Amino acid sequence: MRWPNILRTINIMKLSIISRTLLLTVAAAGLSGFTPAAKADDSALSGKDKSFIQDAYQDGLAEVATAQLVEGKATNANVKAFAEKIVTDHTAANSELKTLADNKKVSVAAEPSMVSKGKSKMLDMKSGADFDKAYIDSMITDHKKDIEAFEKEVTHGKDQDLKNFASKTLPSLKAHLSAAEAIQGQIGK
Repeated sequence: MRWPNILRTINIMKLSIISRTLLLTVAAAGLSGFTPAAKADDSALSGKDKSFIQDAYQDGLAEVATAQLVEGKATNANVKAFAEKIVTDHTAANSELKTLADNKKVSVAAEPSMVSKGKSKMLDMKSGADFDKAYIDSMITDHKKDIEAFEKEVTHGKDQDLKNFASKTLPSLKAHLSAAEAIQGQIGK
């Protein structure tokens, strides 16, 4: 008869310890400056403008990260020069976009998306001419998508600062696409 009471008391003590541990963990997180990501987005921007900032920034990070792979893997000088231009231009655009995001109180990712990382890993498994072709193919695909998103922001965006950024950045994206297509014409698909 005593064992069930003892077991019930032990289970209550376990729950009490777990509850206290959880409470202390949450309290410690609060004291250490933990802020949920949603709290950082106190922006007055439309949902589409917020998405544009977040997507464009994360895509820019991905393109820089992928271009940095080229230095050690590409065999074609034009592919290497193109990648250097991507790093320079997208780093500058990301810097400007990060400032806009901060000013608009929109949180942005600190690294490329998992999908972009996966694509980058698959690209990293290639070498030589296969790497060059795959990289250029991915840049053509990515820049077509980027141009579409930036044109949509220019046309349908609500925030004038974002529209100006998109409008100012579009010529660079179009130049990247043209350069990538020219290189693809030289090295093949």
